[in-house]
Amino acid sequence: MRYLIKNGTIIDPANRVATIGDILVANGKVERLYDLADLHTDREPLAPDVEVINARGCVVAPGFTDLHTHLRQPGEEHKETIASVSAAAAVGGFTTLCARPTTRPTPDHAAAIRQLRELADQYARVRIDLIGALTMGNEGQVLSEMRELAEAGCIAFSDGGRTIANTALLRHALAYAAALKLPVMVSCQDPYLATGGVAHEGAVSIRLGLPGIPAAAEEAIVARDIALAEATGAHLHISRVSTAGSVALIRAARARGVHVTAEVTPHHLTLSDRWLLGWLEERNEIETGRPGAHPDLSLPSWLNPALLPPYDSSTRVDPPLRSIEHVEALVEGLRDGVIDAIATDHAPHALVDRDCEYGIAPPGISGLETALALTLTLVHRGEMDIVNLIAKLTEGPAQVLNRSPANLRPGATADIVIFDPERSWVVEPDHFASRGRNTPLRGQRLKGQVMLTMAAGKIVFRRDNFGRQAQAAPQPSRLEGILGGE
Repeated sequence: MRYLIKNGTIIDPANRVATIGDILVANGKVERLYDLADLHTDREPLAPDVEVINARGCVVAPGFTDLHTHLRQPGEEHKETIASVSAAAAVGGFTTLCARPTTRPTPDHAAAIRQLRELADQYARVRIDLIGALTMGNEGQVLSEMRELAEAGCIAFSDGGRTIANTALLRHALAYAAALKLPVMVSCQDPYLATGGVAHEGAVSIRLGLPGIPAAAEEAIVARDIALAEATGAHLHISRVSTAGSVALIRAARARGVHVTAEVTPHHLTLSDRWLLGWLEERNEIETGRPGAHPDLSLPSWLNPALLPPYDSSTRVDPPLRSIEHVEALVEGLRDGVIDAIATDHAPHALVDRDCEYGIAPPGISGLETALALTLTLVHRGEMDIVNLIAKLTEGPAQVLNRSPANLRPGATADIVIFDPERSWVVEPDHFASRGRNTPLRGQRLKGQVMLTMAAGKIVFRRDNFGRQAQAAPQPSRLEGILGGE
C-alpha cells in the first residue's frame, strides 16, 4: 500500500525541515517530500493504490524513539505484554522502543536475548531494541558476558533501575563497554542515602510525614559515574535525571569533553512533588511557581493536581517527583541541550500492586500514551519550542545510540507520527492500550494527541477515521511561530 500524507506541518529536526507539505510513502520508505514550493506545481495523477491521508492542521514528524521502556514480558505478563506495550507505543507515536533488562529471566546471557528477540519479532507492532544486563541478574555483583550480549544484538548495557554500588565493578564495566563501543545506561541513586525513602526530601515530604530521598542521593552517584566515564573514556548515559545538581554536573562534564549523555522523563519535566499533596492545597497555590503557568491562560493543558487525593500511590516514581526549582532546572537543561532526550520510563503495574499505602507501592508510571501530550504542555506554556521538543524524541535518542536519526528524507524508513497539537482530551487510563493503568494523570485534560502512527510504512495506529477525507488546499499550522511566522 502507498500513502500520500497531505497538507501537514512537516517537522523533521534531523534535516532541519519545518514546512507545510505532502509526503509520499511507498514500499515502507519515504518516496518523496513535497514542500510549499512543490504544492503549487502540477503533479502526475495519483495511482489508484495510493491512499490519501489528510493531515491538515496536524504536525507530521519522524516516529519517536523511547530510550527507557519496561516490557514486562516474559515474567510479568499480568502487568504488560509485548503486544500491549507495542500497541501503547503506537498510540503514543513511538516507533522504536529500547527495552531495559528488567524482564524475567534477566537478559544477562545470549539465550535470553534471543528469546526476547523472537517474542518481539512475533508480537510487536513497532521496532524493539534490546538493552543487555550489565551484571548477572541485575544484582551488581558479577559482570555479565558483555561481548556475548553485544554479539547477540544488544544496543547498550544497563542494570535496569538499580544503581551499581560497587565502584570498582562499574569501572571495569565501563572499560569493557568502551572497547565494545556501546553506551552504559546508569540509574543514579545512592542506596544508603535513599534507604527507606519514598518522596523528595523537602517541605512536602515533611508535611506528609513521608521518608525523604535527598537530591544529594542522585547527585553523589552522578558525580561518581562521570568521574569513572572520564577515566575510562566510556560513553555514560544517565537515565532519569531529576535534580538541578545533576544537570549542573552533566553540563560541566560535557564542557570538559566527557562522553556523557542524559535523558529526562515527561513527569519529571512537568509534575512536582506537590502532586503528592493532591487536594490538600488549592490548585493556584500549587502551580503559580511555574514560569508561564498562570490560571488566566485558561489552557486545556493546564494540569490540576487537586484531582488526586493526598498520598495517591500513582504519584510514586523513582526517582521521586522533585520540587519546582528542580523541575525548572530540568526544563532549562533540556532546552539548552545538556539533556539529550525525553524518555518515558514506561513502567506498567497491575492495579492490585498499586492499591496499597504509599510507602509499599511499586514506583512507576504507564507513560507511553501520555508522553507527547504531557511534554507539549511545555510548548503551550511557552517554555520550549515544538521543533526542539520533537528533536528530543527523535534526533536526541538516536545520538545517544550513535545511529542515524529517524527522518523524512526520501529513501528513509517510513516511521512517521501525525499528531494534532491543539486537540484537547481527557486521560482515561481504563481506555489505555497498555495493561498498565498506573498514572497520576487520570481525569486530567491534556492538549495534543497522536492521530496516526506509521512504522516501516505500515499504519500501526489510526484514531477513529482520521485522514480519510482528503482535501486539496494547504492550511497553515495552528501552532504560531514554528515556521518563522509563515
